[in-house]
Amino acid sequence: MAERIIAPIADRDSAPYWQALADGHFKVTHCNDCGHWTWPPRPICSGCHGGNLSLDEVKGTGEVFSWIVVHRSTSPDMMQYVPYVLALVRLDEQADIYIPGRLISDKEVHRGLKVRVVTEKITDEVGDLAWTTEGVPL
Repeated sequence: MAERIIAPIADRDSAPYWQALADGHFKVTHCNDCGHWTWPPRPICSGCHGGNLSLDEVKGTGEVFSWIVVHRSTSPDMMQYVPYVLALVRLDEQADIYIPGRLISDKEVHRGLKVRVVTEKITDEVGDLAWTTEGVPL
């Protein structure tokens, strides 16, 4: 388990998402009616506004859409990484789903950079994610 002072706070809608990350799985809310993927977790589909949703595992691959370089962290947990890249990643499953996370890579960041998810267990109920270029075919 990672030593963290600050951890995400799970609520009714997001608890299964954080639990999946703690268990080493990357799952996203998926509509069983229209097939739309929805993130962040919520009780209705962002595509058809229906409620027939499940939390399904995704490939965990995508490409960098946008990023910033953090030079001054406001979180004590992240001070050890400064400066670090916070990337907004578009998942391969769907063109309009973007998930933020710290980018772990020695490659120069650019739009379209191929990445994959890595999970981190913070507590038994809460995990977190980051993105890496390691092991990703170019």
